[in-house]
Amino acid sequence: MTLRRIALTLFMAAAASGCTDQAPVSGPGTMTVTLRSPNGDEGAALVSLLGNDVGAVSASGVTEVHSLAGNSVTRIVLIDQSGGELMFRVAVADTTNPPGWVIDEVAGPDDATRILTGYTLDFRR
Repeated sequence: MTLRRIALTLFMAAAASGCTDQAPVSGPGTMTVTLRSPNGDEGAALVSLLGNDVGAVSASGVTEVHSLAGNSVTRIVLIDQSGGELMFRVAVADTTNPPGWVIDEVAGPDDATRILTGYTLDFRR
């Protein structure tokens, strides 16, 4: 029985090692983008995605989203009437290589314009 247990243990270890995560495969897809704020909840933001590989933009969660694409720039307005986490979804040519971006303006739930230090966009597959 000891030999059988050793063989079973080796088999289970080999099977478990074959289940490791592999690196993401590049290719087209949709990413969820979240505005990360040092101030917590926000009311609105204007962001720009740079490049020709940006596709359709759509709402995610309760955030209202409006976009306009042209000249290698997609400008996106994000609005949360009650203040919250601003997020949207965007189709991209390669989910392992998100587009460049610029945060143009952010306003808090009280409509006061924010100083843009510490803001970032978080792209998730």
